[in-house]
Order: sequence, then C-alpha cells, then structure tokens
Amino acid sequence: MDLNPGVEKVFAALSSQQDLRDGAATTSLSSGITLFQNKKYKEAAAAFRMATAYKPDYIDAYNFMASAYLQSGKNKEAIDAYKISLQLDKSQDEIHVNLANIYIAEKRNNEAEKELKVAANLNPQSSLAPYTLGHLYLQTNRPKDAVDQFKKVISLEPKNGNGQYALGLAYNRLGQYDDAVKELKQAVTLKKDFALANYELGNAYAGQGQMEQAREQVAVLKKINTSQSNTLAKDLDKSISQPKIYSFNDANSSFGPYSTFGAATSLIILGLAAPSSSKDFTMQFQFDSGMDVGSVMTLSNWSISKASGGPGGIYNNGISLHQGDQISVSPVPKSVTFDPETSQATVTFSITQNEAGTGVIDPSHLVFKFSGTDVNGKQMDPNADEYDGFAGEPF
Repeated sequence: MDLNPGVEKVFAALSSQQDLRDGAATTSLSSGITLFQNKKYKEAAAAFRMATAYKPDYIDAYNFMASAYLQSGKNKEAIDAYKISLQLDKSQDEIHVNLANIYIAEKRNNEAEKELKVAANLNPQSSLAPYTLGHLYLQTNRPKDAVDQFKKVISLEPKNGNGQYALGLAYNRLGQYDDAVKELKQAVTLKKDFALANYELGNAYAGQGQMEQAREQVAVLKKINTSQSNTLAKDLDKSISQPKIYSFNDANSSFGPYSTFGAATSLIILGLAAPSSSKDFTMQFQFDSGMDVGSVMTLSNWSISKASGGPGGIYNNGISLHQGDQISVSPVPKSVTFDPETSQATVTFSITQNEAGTGVIDPSHLVFKFSGTDVNGKQMDPNADEYDGFAGEPF
C-alpha cells in the first residue's frame, strides 16, 4: 500500500534527523577520543556524554566515558557508565571485568566476584576473568580458590607464563613451596625478564630452605636491571636475609678468647690459681638485626663447645693433653642478658679449676653458637651464627 505523500515526508524528515543525530554522536565520540589521548579526561568525558545525548544507545560512548571518569578518579560515575553499557548489551565480558576491577579497588569484593563469574560464563575461552578472579581470591585470603582459577588460565594459555606465575604465587601463600618452585621456574622459562616471577621464585626457594638458590634470584633481578626488578631485588634480599652475629665486643667482655700460641693456656693466667676455684666470665656479641628477646635469653639456644674443624680451627690444634688437666666448660651458659636497643647479648659462663690447680684451656678454640631467632621469627644465618677467637669473626 502506498503511503500518503505527507506521511512519506514525515518519515523522510525523521530519518534525516536521525542521520544527523548519529553523525553528531560519531563526531562527539571522535572528539572525545582525541581529548582522551591528550589526557584531557574531564573534557573527554563531556564529549562522550554529548555523544550519548545524541545517541542514547551508543555503547562505545558509555565505555569510553567510563574510562575517562576512571582517569579522573570518578569511580562512581565510571560504574554508572559501565552499568548503562551493560544494560544495553549484557554480553560484553570485558566490560564486566572492567566493572569488577573498579569494585576491587573499592573493596566491594562480593560485587567484583559476581561480575567476574558472569564474564567467565559469557566467554569461557578468555583467560582474563579467571586470572582477575584468582587475584581477587589471593587478596581476600582464599589461595585454594585462587589455585583453581589459575589452573584454568594455564589450560587456556599454557605458553603465556602469567598463569604459571600466578599459580606459583598462590602456592607460596599456601606454603606449598615445591609446587611453587615448579610453576615459577616454568614461568621464567616461558617469559624473559619476568621480574615478578623471579621474585616469587626467590621466596619459594627460601621457603624450601634453599637460601643459596634464593640469593641467586636476587642476582637475576639485579641483572634484569629495570626500576621494577631493582626494587624487587632489594625487597627479596631483605625478605630472605637471616640474622647474623655481627661481631664480638672485646671491650665489653671479661673473657679474652685468644692465646699466644692458639692453644692450651693455664687457668692460672685466667685468675684461677687456687685448686677447685671457680670464676664467671662474659662474652658480648653484637647482632646485625633486631632479635627476639626471649629467644636470645633462652639458655638452650646457646652452646659452648670445643672447635672441631672448619673456620673455627681445632681445639688445642689437635694436640692431646693429660686428661686430668683438660678443663671442660659447660655446654650451656650460666646466664644471658640482652639489650634490644643495641642488639647486644652478653653471655656469662663459668670455668672451674681442677683439684690439683693444673687445669688448662684453649680459649681461642671455644666456639660460642646461637640458634635462636630474630624479632620476625627468622632463624640465624648458618654462615654467621658461631664465633671463636681463632676465626676472629663470625662463621
């Protein structure tokens, strides 16, 4: 049926007006994009709003508008723009993820989780939603759930490296260091100069007690030599460092762990001339870290022994003495005091002369060892938890 000429004119006019509005919307969008690229985010948002005024169902304009609001720190307005966009087209999985990221920034974790699950269902072949959801679970102390999400990421993108890194991170949180090392080694193999993965690999090695391998990752991070890797190298070095005996304070100690010949010395020189006489002596040690006061003052964390080789040498240089003349020191000190302000421990121990007054001791080969922890619960560095006068430095 033919339309009345008047009606046809109305339709033509309306069509022409719509074309004009669509053209104006496109022009506003283009203008907004240019402003956005020039980092004029407030003006860009206004241009995108104008585009939606000309064309209320302009999905791209709402999405760009949300981005401009985000750059301006206007999260509420960005959320509103994304919600309108999703009302127009709920199938935009990436927009659900974008909305979730804003919720995560605002600690609206339940809403974020909901959006990410929707995105994952909309596009099961995309790794973006499960990867983001996995990190949300890590942030909310749900590492087991994070493991499941990162395994999905790896199944979708097995050669990317990001999934292996994230899975290794989750295993570290769970204390499953063997699994973490496996995943993180693969991550740094798949992705060159992957500083974050090297950092986590160092932590995983430390969790296994493999401190040398952990320190190797510090060197790797320094070699990458970017701002990020250098910062991570410092953080890892601090994280894996263990407390050490820094030095022996001779001036504040009554026992001199030295002898002229580096061997047996008569107790008479130590002021023990009378048979069966006893005397207390002190050794003061300087730690390089803040130490746990209770741990330092626990006597069983200290030991005093005769050197048997290595950096500490051999007691009396391996020369056997008459059994009755050899004086043994108690393997546990008499007392320990500690100054947390200076990180100095003063160890008190006793030496007793034999009944004949002929006792001898090798002061330079008496090994003092501490096996406690610092304020963070870290065990002592096994390369600096002992001291004797022969070595002259902690070992």
